[in-house]
Amino acid sequence: AMSEVPGSILVSAHQSHSYPTGACLYFTFGGMVDADQRDAYYTAVWDAGTRSVLANGGSLSHHHGIGLNRARFVPEALKGGFGVLTSVKAALDPNGVCNPGKLGLPDNFGGPGWPTP
Repeated sequence: AMSEVPGSILVSAHQSHSYPTGACLYFTFGGMVDADQRDAYYTAVWDAGTRSVLANGGSLSHHHGIGLNRARFVPEALKGGFGVLTSVKAALDPNGVCNPGKLGLPDNFGGPGWPTP
């Protein structure tokens, strides 16, 4: 999926942290696009790879956390559980000051400003 994004030149992965139930995959990619398209390209490749992993039963992150880049995928990854996470966050942090913009949760401060394709 990642190599199908226009401009992609190289997409590779290696396996690490193997378990009987699965493994952690690390992806590396590179492409050539115009300078004003770099953010859109980077985001599009991440979107393609992440959606492919989720569609095939993989998890959003092994042990590196979610962060700003993966936050937009949390609702998709958690499906119905995202509503539960949102409710718990609202109950424990009604002012939304703890980790704003993370985990794809509603943000009172305008969000992370991550580029979208």
